[in-house]
Amino acid sequence: MKTNSLTLFFRQVAATDKSPAHLIGNLRVDGIRLGEGYVVDIRRLTEALTREGEHFIFTCGCGDAGCAGIFEGVRSRISEDQVTLVGSLPKGGAFSCVLSVSQARMAMSEALATVRAIVTAMESEDGFPVGPEGLETSGIDDALALLV
Repeated sequence: MKTNSLTLFFRQVAATDKSPAHLIGNLRVDGIRLGEGYVVDIRRLTEALTREGEHFIFTCGCGDAGCAGIFEGVRSRISEDQVTLVGSLPKGGAFSCVLSVSQARMAMSEALATVRAIVTAMESEDGFPVGPEGLETSGIDDALALLV
């Protein structure tokens, strides 16, 4: 079975009078962005790549998926070196993809390792580095440990 390719990268948003500087995760499968308009919860995405079940990968910046109108998580099924993610979002509709577990975990690990130093610097500026609000260097370290 053909597998899709996952990529994750982050974009920095400058501070305004209403919010501190922060990073926005951009999740793509085969170059197509998933979850446009939602916050990517890297902790839940990591869990989806390592454990079967329902995972609220997309959420609101406050961390409450219901606040963003998301009441069902993304379903994750793992079989050998493949993980299947199936979900539906209020904005964007249904999606389904089959990923190589090793490729997806490598892509996640590389993206998180790259952004970790930026998050550490932003923490000292009293920003909330990576959505949802409150995810700090320790959350990135926890996610990286799961991906090993």
